[in-house]
Amino acid sequence: MADLKQFGFQLPVHTGPKRRLKASLRAVGCTLVVLGMMLPCLEIATAQQEPSSLERRKADLEVQKLELEVAKLKKDRGELPGWLTGVLGVLAGIVGTATSVWLARRARLGALDQSVHDKRLESYPELVKATAGLALYFPGGDAPVPIGPKDCGTMGRAMSVWYFRGGGLLLSVKARDAYFALARAVTRASLAEKLKVPVFPKDAEDINGKKVDEYRAELARKFNLDDVENWKFGDPGLEEKLALRSKIFLFLRWLSSRFRTKPSKELRRRRQLALRFKDFVFLQRLSSGLRTKLSNDLRSRRPPS
Repeated sequence: MADLKQFGFQLPVHTGPKRRLKASLRAVGCTLVVLGMMLPCLEIATAQQEPSSLERRKADLEVQKLELEVAKLKKDRGELPGWLTGVLGVLAGIVGTATSVWLARRARLGALDQSVHDKRLESYPELVKATAGLALYFPGGDAPVPIGPKDCGTMGRAMSVWYFRGGGLLLSVKARDAYFALARAVTRASLAEKLKVPVFPKDAEDINGKKVDEYRAELARKFNLDDVENWKFGDPGLEEKLALRSKIFLFLRWLSSRFRTKPSKELRRRRQLALRFKDFVFLQRLSSGLRTKLSNDLRSRRPPS
């Protein structure tokens, strides 16, 4: 009874019609007030429930998407015929076997290459030593005498001994070709009466890397430096023949043009020295080419990595 009176409810006892009407209106007003106070609470509860429902719907959509993708994968897998699956398995086996064989073969070849490389390191220096008489600086390491036919014969025999004692089996194709070119050249030089070579130390000032390259360029204008078989060793009358040929050539040039530039004194001396040293320059070029091929086989001229 007391609680109802707090909210404005009055018992309709001993009241008249007006009093009862007022009491009813007052009760309805209180009810509306209470409902108005409860509406914000209901809205807050609904707002708290909405995110959870959105997340649930999102999760349901993700599950449906995954189920569709799985079904598609199963369908695609089922499109491959059985025979094709078998063929792919056989091909995979063949590729795996071939790869294993290739790797094993590469391993064996690598071991063989390393063994050959070690043997070359032991053997190649002996061949280089045999050609020391054709060095630009301190040739031969012995008395300062010019290389002659007899020295070429000694060099050729040392090269032959090295070759047939096992060194020839270690040569690459390019090194082998360079070896035979030099061996043939020293063989023919050993049969000549005299060779056109510098005398050390008298001609040491005129023999160095740069000047020998210049001599080669001068000789290449008149001779084929790659033709070992037709190289004329010695030939005392060669200078006279070349001088006569040069005079004829200059005369023809003078007839075609009244203005002629004479070669400088340095150029004339270089041409004379190229003819004086022609056999040495020829043999030294072949020996230098051989040493280059040997170093390529050893990969010894590369900078350390």
